[in-house]
Amino acid sequence: TSQERFAALSAGEIDILSRTTTWTMSRDTDLGISFLGTMYYDGQAFMVRKADGINSALELSGAAICLESGTTTELNAADYFAANGMEFNTVVFVDQDEVVKAYEDGRCDVYTTDGSALAAERSKFA
Repeated sequence: TSQERFAALSAGEIDILSRTTTWTMSRDTDLGISFLGTMYYDGQAFMVRKADGINSALELSGAAICLESGTTTELNAADYFAANGMEFNTVVFVDQDEVVKAYEDGRCDVYTTDGSALAAERSKFA
């Protein structure tokens, strides 16, 4: 899981971590691991249902947002809403499969993660 990946790397259970991992200053300085370079540059995005008529992230005040716990996605969402003076409710899950299922089941209004991951998940929706 996202919460376990750095512990596994630090403990030598895995040799490299090549996945959705954001290079942050705290991770660079606090974890004792080496980031080698950016393989793919992505950014966080929001997915909403077309029927909700949302045209801008600035229209998401008060929304229930599905996201994965222990990720920069969670921190970025909090920063975005605070910077724009907006309220939101998190619906937090341990892994992305749970997040996707909750969004599909209507347990939240918004799904947020990296834009490329949203595009991949959206392509699987019926």
